Order: sequence, then C-alpha cells, then structure tokens
Amino acid sequence: MSVSKRINELPQLHNLTKQQQRVLRLPLEGQHLVVGAPGTGKSVVALHRMKKYEGKGRIPKVLTFNHVLASHTSQLSDCDLTTAMSWLYKTQYDLTAQYMPQRPPSPSEKKKREVNPDYDQLKNIFSAYYGKVPIQDLIVDEGQDLPSGYYESLMELGFENFFIVGDQNQQITEDNSSRRDLEEVLGLSSDSVIELEENFRNTGPIARLCQHFYTDRASPLPKLPERPSLLKPTLLNYSTVNACAETILRAADRDSGKLIGVIVASETKREDYFKKFSQIDIPRDNEKPIISTYSSNQKQGNVNIDFSSGGIVVLCDKSVKGIEFDAVYVILDGLQIIGGDEDAMRKRLYVMTSRAKDELFLMQSALYPNKSVEALLPTDSNILERDSI
Repeated sequence: MSVSKRINELPQLHNLTKQQQRVLRLPLEGQHLVVGAPGTGKSVVALHRMKKYEGKGRIPKVLTFNHVLASHTSQLSDCDLTTAMSWLYKTQYDLTAQYMPQRPPSPSEKKKREVNPDYDQLKNIFSAYYGKVPIQDLIVDEGQDLPSGYYESLMELGFENFFIVGDQNQQITEDNSSRRDLEEVLGLSSDSVIELEENFRNTGPIARLCQHFYTDRASPLPKLPERPSLLKPTLLNYSTVNACAETILRAADRDSGKLIGVIVASETKREDYFKKFSQIDIPRDNEKPIISTYSSNQKQGNVNIDFSSGGIVVLCDKSVKGIEFDAVYVILDGLQIIGGDEDAMRKRLYVMTSRAKDELFLMQSALYPNKSVEALLPTDSNILERDSI
C-alpha cells in the first residue's frame, strides 16, 4: 500500500531565527530556561542543543513529558531520550532497589488516577547518593509540567547542568511549575530567561483563536503569524458521531498526505473514535488512510505513529503536548471543567488548538452540546465560525 509522505524533519541551523541561535550560543554548563508559546521552536532548540555535545565526550539526557512526544522527537533526531517520570523512577530504583515513595493524591488526582513522588522523601534519599550517578547534563522539554521538587531532587544527586524549555500556559498536570518556580529552583533572574516570540506553526487565524485561551503573561504572547488560512477555525455541531467521523475521513481522503490529529477527552472516546475510523467505509478517491492511536497504558516502545506519513491519529489531550498536525479536530464531548476551574480548561484548549498547522475544527454533538466548555469559546465569528453537519 502506498503511503503519502509528509515532511517531518528538524530545521537546519541556518534556518533558525536570531532568537533561536542566541539560545544555541548558551554555554553547556549552568542552568538555562527558555520560554515560548506553542510553535515558537522550543523543541527545535532543545534538539539542536543536544547536537552541541557531539565530540565533547559527554552525552546529555533528553527528557520529554509524555511517550508520544518522546516518539515524535526521536523521529526528528537520534538521541538518548525518555520521559521525565519514567527516567526518575528508574534512576531511584537503580540506586536503592526500593519503590518510589508516593505522596497521597489529591481528590482530583484520584479521579484522574495520577500518582506523584513524595519529593521531600526523595530529596533525602538522593542526598545519600550524591555523586553516585554518572552526572549527565539534562535537557528537559515541557519543563513546566514537572514540579520544583523534581529538579531539587536531581540537584541532591549532584546534577548541575539544566537546559529547560517550557510554557506555563501549557500546564496540564496538577503538580507543575510556574515560570517563577523554575527561575527560583534554577537560581535565575527574570532577565536571564530567553523568550521565544515568533510562532512558526500556526496560521494567523488559528493563532488568533489560540490566543483567546491564553491565561497569563508569564510566557510571552507570540506575535500573530502572517500566514493565511484557507479555512477559518470552525465549531462544527454534528448530528451523529458517525457524521462526525465521516467528515474527518473525507478530509483525510481529499489529501492523503495530510496528518490529521483527532483530540478527545477520555480513553473511552479515544477507543470509540479509533474503531469508527477503522470500520466506517466511505466512497474514496485514495486508499484508506492509516489510523493510529496511543494509550497512556502502553509502554513507550509501543508508540506506533509515523509522523512522516499522512493519516489520522486519535489521542487524548494529555498525549498531544509538543506535537503538531496539519489539521486538528478537537472533540469537545466529554471535556469537563473540574472544580469550576475555567482557567485549567482554557489551558487544555490552548494546548489542543495550538497543535494545528493549517486547519482547525472544534466538534460537538448538536443534541448534547458541551455548554460549559462552549461558554469559553469566542463568540466573534471572525475568530471562530460555526456550522452544522
């Protein structure tokens, strides 16, 4: 079966902006923090940073937030890469042959089945092993989703060189760091933090919608790109789930080289949509698209998504950090505002919508609209059009 290819490669050094090149001139030693909105090239500078170590006799450890981002990054550049939490757990177990001390989850974390290390205990444990780990330089992507205790624990082991990229408007974990937290733990002044401001991913209209969900100014608001959209971001109210799935399948058939991200609220919906895309048959001009998915229950090596080919990828919103798609369909059904925290939902919407390079659609059931989330959407039709299918 022939598969349409798409470009998925690391930009070359000479194509980087002056801001990005300034980041790459930072010394390998010390603590560095780079902040920027989605599409400003944080992951790009992190990977080019890794290349600076070639021939230096030491290899940095590159950490990412989730397994999908780890897989995507490893397809861009060959590196010693893993997820931040799995690496911390392995490091602790290798040193102590004991399981990680856990702090009791909060009620909302229980609901999400999240567990977190007890960093106060971990710092005490690691202090007894100072210098016992071959000290590696750390490069951390999406560093805002790790709490200060994470970095403080590693400092107790003797780690000194941290290069962290992040955006606190994209925090989606309960236990996270603000920009101020990261400045304090790294011992940085605000003016030593490098801000990336130019958005290379989104079209102007998509970026404008994303900015509607921007919750604070700790990370710089990027300039709106000038690149136009053929279609404005649109809220589609669908009559049936099948009509929703068929719309996306037809879009995949129109351009088989396009990678489409379908972002859903839960594991149940992820499985439902994956099955529907795999089973529904529509009249086609091209071969059936590759349908991929990933569950957080899988192991890292099982992320079976080829970002260099067209097709449809179905993911829960926590798996899309750092990823980009040519077109994005955000399924609003099932998204819940927990504890009245509308800003937390805005951050989730900010992360989900900013994955889109060229086309962006929000979708919900016409019969059972998600009224609480819809109330957070812009009413200006110049920013978000509305239609029915």
